[in-house]
Amino acid sequence: MKKIFWTTVFWLVLIFLFRSYLRLFDKDLWVEIWSRFGRTNTVCVTANTWQTAIDEQLNVIQTQLDIISQKIEKWNNSEYLNDNGLSTSTPTDVKLFYFNQKEDQKLPIWQQINIDSILPVTRTIAKSNNIIQDTINQLIQWSITNSEKDKWFMTEFPNRNFQLVSSELKADWTLILEFTEVPGFTDGWSARMLILANSISKTAMQFPQVRRVQFIPNTLFQP
Repeated sequence: MKKIFWTTVFWLVLIFLFRSYLRLFDKDLWVEIWSRFGRTNTVCVTANTWQTAIDEQLNVIQTQLDIISQKIEKWNNSEYLNDNGLSTSTPTDVKLFYFNQKEDQKLPIWQQINIDSILPVTRTIAKSNNIIQDTINQLIQWSITNSEKDKWFMTEFPNRNFQLVSSELKADWTLILEFTEVPGFTDGWSARMLILANSISKTAMQFPQVRRVQFIPNTLFQP
């Protein structure tokens, strides 16, 4: 008796799974099979209901994609970027990148004056309307501390004639920095130019809104 019971259950489950497969993945075969039993109208109704349900789900998915697309477009808008994440009302720790001679001397002599030797020190900005711009200003206007000098940090900042004129964060994540051009300071020895340019770039790119840095005028930091 038990054998008959479990055999019946097995065949019922098998039929149910086969029927579900046909309804979901092979509607044409489903219609053909059920038409032989005079169930064509029922099958058509079922197929139409199934199609309607799919259409409703696709509409929901499309609506969600539209919402995501709008959020991405808003995030990529430079005005949105400037209003979100650049202003701070509480003390914020930032990094200023300076050349460290001791770390550089650990490298083989042919690899020295390396941008990997430009390392961070920490400063705190109390509050800011534009944290990126204020951080760059701190980098070029403040000298390093005595304790940082003891750790072999060095810099040619500040130079009273070298000033940040403007900064603009583009929608493509490019930060455009315009500086005053100072003959003899913003040009010269190639290794020195490498350090100055990358000190600024590394400091700017600590912020997630910045992926590229462009200097104006384009003659800045040229050997």
